Amino acid sequence: MIHDILAWAGYVTLVYFIIMQAYMIGLGLRSGAVMRRIHHLDRFGRVSEMLSSYTSPPVSIIIPAYNEAVGIVASVRSMSIVGYPRFEIVVTNDGSTDETLNALIEAFSLERVRVPYRPDIPTAAVRGIYRGRGTVDITVIDKENGGRADALNAGINAARYPYTLCTDADVILDANCLVGAMRRVVEDRERTIAVGGNIRPLNGSRVQLGHLIKAEVPKKLVPRMQVLEYLRTFLASRPAWSHMEALPLVSGAFGVWKRSAVVAVGGFTTGHMGEDMDLTMRLHRYHIDNDIPYRIVYEPSAVIWTEVPETLRVLKRQRIRWHRGLMTAVKDFMPMTFNPKYGKVGMITWAAMFLFEYMAPIIEVVGWVTIPTALLLGALNTTSLLILLGLAFGIGLLNSLVALLLDESYGYFNSRADTARLIVMALVENFGMRQITVAWRIRALIGGKVTRAWGNMERKGVANLGLEG
Repeated sequence: MIHDILAWAGYVTLVYFIIMQAYMIGLGLRSGAVMRRIHHLDRFGRVSEMLSSYTSPPVSIIIPAYNEAVGIVASVRSMSIVGYPRFEIVVTNDGSTDETLNALIEAFSLERVRVPYRPDIPTAAVRGIYRGRGTVDITVIDKENGGRADALNAGINAARYPYTLCTDADVILDANCLVGAMRRVVEDRERTIAVGGNIRPLNGSRVQLGHLIKAEVPKKLVPRMQVLEYLRTFLASRPAWSHMEALPLVSGAFGVWKRSAVVAVGGFTTGHMGEDMDLTMRLHRYHIDNDIPYRIVYEPSAVIWTEVPETLRVLKRQRIRWHRGLMTAVKDFMPMTFNPKYGKVGMITWAAMFLFEYMAPIIEVVGWVTIPTALLLGALNTTSLLILLGLAFGIGLLNSLVALLLDESYGYFNSRADTARLIVMALVENFGMRQITVAWRIRALIGGKVTRAWGNMERKGVANLGLEG
């Protein structure tokens, strides 16, 4: 009896991972077809030309800042020259204890002003509002500390324009990212309520004066692994989800949101470790429940560059936080899971998030225990096991190679050395690195004080990333 249970558990685990990787391959192939259409529109469409005029929908760029005195001025200056005709910059100083506010006041000749402030979304108390007198259209909200979500909500309250780009102070925006994102809005202004962008790791690349000079694959193992992860996460899945109009997540580092839609659902949830996923899913639920036509889409050409963790210690904090955010979202939106009322979101994309993101570490750990035990007891057929293992590994490798192939269409990594590093990473990541990240996700599931803390990400700052690779 125990032999049969162990054998079935082992085989079920392997079949589960084969199905998961096959699902990802399907997404990757569909994403390729969608991106081909997008490249065709880039080449022959005229939407980008339309967006070069002052008839373009105006955008408020919202930057939450907490103790960002060292880099906030350079960040604002970098964002102020993004290639888009109509935008403002709204910086929310979230109760910083350093010189963040003073640095902004001095750099942009800010003056405290008395202007109407619409508290459409409740936030921590606002202490003052400042506006610039120079060439940069900037507003600074000075408020009590309330966390990133609260700071974004205050920025949304203060935004003058109908669309808001919510981002971070330590990212580099590609020159045409707003044009790419807002093109999706112009395609269907009535229904488009959110546009997600393409997040790429910056570590190891050449940066000067807040701008990317040359993209390069990091030489260090930990950030290099994340380059491959980001390619799979964004290019190999989100175009397909977007085409289905069932995108489950608009990433917090780059998300264009329709202000009225965000206000309607109460803004970002303060204290949530996955506030971007939470807001995306609440928007889906709100519009479906109220039978309001809408769409949430992804634009791969809307590229931003961000620093990723360079050590396992910092990466562990990030991945525990991400999985805690997913855990909360799974609990909150369980009624939507496999619910036909919510269409493709409930039956396909959110169901897949539950099966292949939330459940994956649990099932993998079960496999760590049952498969070796079953082998020792002779409950598994060795030949069948090796075939299934090889199939699971091969499909997973193919999934990574599809992501690399999709990335070739953008041409960021042109050298043979960069390509070779990523291919080698795709081959070796399943031997150690994958198991480590699974262990961290299990740690998140166990809970405890350490998993509830946000954790210090120990960022170097984008200006210093290219120095060490």
